[in-house]
Amino acid sequence: MTRLYRNSSGAMVISVVVMLLGLCFRIPCVLGDEAAPQAATPPQSTEPLLGPLMSVLDKAGLAKALNKAGINIYGYADAGYIYDATAPGSHDGPTFMGFDNLKRTPVLDKFSLSIERTVDPSKKQLDWGFRTETIWGFDAKFIHSNGLVATQTGRYQWDPLQAYVDVALPYVPVRIRAGKWIELAGFEQFDANIYGAFGDPSRALYSYSYAFLYAEPGTQTGALVTYVLNPQWTFDAGFTRGWNQSTRDANNYLDFLGRITYTLSDKTSVIFVMTEGPEFPTATGRGLPAGDNKHWWSALDLVVTHKVTDKLSLGSGLDFVNAPQTPGLKDGTKQWGGVAGYASYAIDSRFTLNSRLEWYNDSSNGFATGAPLGANYYEATFGIAIKPFPKDKVLSHLLFRPEVRYDWSNRKVFDSGDKGQVALCGDVLFTF
Repeated sequence: MTRLYRNSSGAMVISVVVMLLGLCFRIPCVLGDEAAPQAATPPQSTEPLLGPLMSVLDKAGLAKALNKAGINIYGYADAGYIYDATAPGSHDGPTFMGFDNLKRTPVLDKFSLSIERTVDPSKKQLDWGFRTETIWGFDAKFIHSNGLVATQTGRYQWDPLQAYVDVALPYVPVRIRAGKWIELAGFEQFDANIYGAFGDPSRALYSYSYAFLYAEPGTQTGALVTYVLNPQWTFDAGFTRGWNQSTRDANNYLDFLGRITYTLSDKTSVIFVMTEGPEFPTATGRGLPAGDNKHWWSALDLVVTHKVTDKLSLGSGLDFVNAPQTPGLKDGTKQWGGVAGYASYAIDSRFTLNSRLEWYNDSSNGFATGAPLGANYYEATFGIAIKPFPKDKVLSHLLFRPEVRYDWSNRKVFDSGDKGQVALCGDVLFTF
């Protein structure tokens, strides 16, 4: 039995600890206003955080026509900073925190602009919609898809992150989507965690989990059919060109993508996502290794969220990837993945406490993380989301998310040459 399975008991312990931490957050607070009730929200919510941009367009006489057409224009700007307290003199050594690899330097992570028209397949009416999202910033270089602006250089780049068309069919609760979208899997999401499983950036962390970074695709391009059975059950199934593939496909073979969403109530949701197909290589650009369409990867993702009270939300995410064989790696089957637990407690309209505990295993000799060897990783992240002006029409969209993060590995993989790493980081986020 592989190391991944042998460590499953440790993963369960982490999940239990997170739940206990969340229960501790239930201690009554008298620090301010009550937080607004918030239902558990599945990942990839298409409900945008409406902001000042449409108000500006309204003053220019443009918003009325857009609203009549059902079109919304919105976006966000996100700037962050990371300080590696374990290796304070380093600027760009490995952190294994993904995008947060430039230390002691403030960066504009993302500037995003979306134009969107949503459709509701449950209405059983012929309708059409679309979404385009373009980003510019430091993080863009990490999300390029194969064949699409992947040859850029420089610290700041741009990326056509999403571009798809939706068609809702008449008489049946079905929607057909074609184009490029952010992956369906995972508790967290690339879009500054705005539309993550908790559905609110004040209930999210700045840094990303190992599972999000190394066990899930960034974007997918293909066709997807959504069927709404009833308010509790929704099914998605389709085909994509693979992990991070778009106008070019490294192995010239389609893979399967499926998702099941079960909304038990307005407080609890369960989402299961599966991809099956040849995925090597997942990189982008020219000069890639030869594509492998013989050995299919199985990637499984499970997300559970539960809103305990209007203030307290709990969640967990589980990812597992099985690669029967990967070119260039010996010793047969490779596996990687992990489990993370999340707790979020809204003290009042200004302050929300957020935490994440995670165990991640790379049994692929470093292939999954880019480390020189395989290892077990553990991380604990604690942050507070601060909304200084919650009642102001414009400034209520301003959010600060400072956090402290501790990473530990059973191998010496971090920049300091040690098994541990302490990072102080955070961001300033403005949605519009």
